Amino acid sequence: MHLTIRKYRKVEGDRKQIIELVNRDFSSVLAKIDGFVDFYAVWADDNSLMSVSVFRDAKGAAESVRAAAQWVSQALAKALPEKPEVVSGEVFAHRHLEKKAA
Repeated sequence: MHLTIRKYRKVEGDRKQIIELVNRDFSSVLAKIDGFVDFYAVWADDNSLMSVSVFRDAKGAAESVRAAAQWVSQALAKALPEKPEVVSGEVFAHRHLEKKAA
């Protein structure tokens, strides 16, 4: 698996609108990329916007970076006026919370 983190340090505009657009539109863009596994978006402690996407392979992760750049330039250019810091890499460990049987 490959994980990509995008950090947008400068965020302007209405947070509710950004949340709505990311939930409604951007998450769907990522979900259509071959190898999609998971996506998360968070407001970080420093008021930046961070997103984490997980794909089965490096090809999907790289495509997510291209797709994110295109989508942001079309949908959120005013709210996210600066390019994000992008970090990607191969996942070497992960664990899910197991639900306990009742």
